[in-house]
Amino acid sequence: MQYARRAEQSASLLAVLGVWAVATMVFGTVASLPSPVEVAFAFVDAAAGAALWEEVALSSFRVFVSFLVAALVGIPLGLLIGRYEVVADLTFPSLELLRPIPPIAWYPALTIILLSAENIVRVIIFLAAFFPILLNTIEGVRGVEEEYPRAARSLGASPTQTLRHVVLPGALPSIYTGVVNAMGLAWVSLVAAELLSSSGLGYFIWNAFTAGEYPNVVVGMISVGALGYVSSALVRRLGAYQVPWLRSADA
Repeated sequence: MQYARRAEQSASLLAVLGVWAVATMVFGTVASLPSPVEVAFAFVDAAAGAALWEEVALSSFRVFVSFLVAALVGIPLGLLIGRYEVVADLTFPSLELLRPIPPIAWYPALTIILLSAENIVRVIIFLAAFFPILLNTIEGVRGVEEEYPRAARSLGASPTQTLRHVVLPGALPSIYTGVVNAMGLAWVSLVAAELLSSSGLGYFIWNAFTAGEYPNVVVGMISVGALGYVSSALVRRLGAYQVPWLRSADA
């Protein structure tokens, strides 16, 4: 069964390569679409130098730091909002007002308050990851049956103990979903933010485009996709240890 799944996943990737190759043969001369072979040679050339790996390291650092901060803020705040009505009344309306604003739309405002370019990118990634984690945590807490916290309190558990040992474990599946989605959105927002900065994979893609180096554009795109895939897989694997009944789904 495991080998069959791996074969199906490999077939999916090969199908994408096949469609890409056909598209370059049909539209390549008109649209300057680079072929898989051209991109492969461009990747080898880029990988031979230090520039690409420096951008990969910088972008990865930005994503993981901002994602970690978003989780450290979003999960506790979501637990409190979902559990205590007074906290929800004081915070949730304001958060709901801010949530529909696209993270990249914050770029001018963050520039006005004189944040550095590096901090602007991190804040944009933080915002992209924060709201999925927050909302999924809130929904997870509200999905816990009230009988369980009530039973814990009747056995002498304090509110903090009830939140930690009853509510949090019950909300973990929803939190798990939120952090996985947040990691993907963090990479999406990273590229948008770095297009306006002067470093990272987003800048690498834009710089290659303006220079007419179209194979390198695809190299940058594939690098972002691969890093996002690996990052999400890592989050899923780590989350599965906290939510053991989901391990079989992610194997």
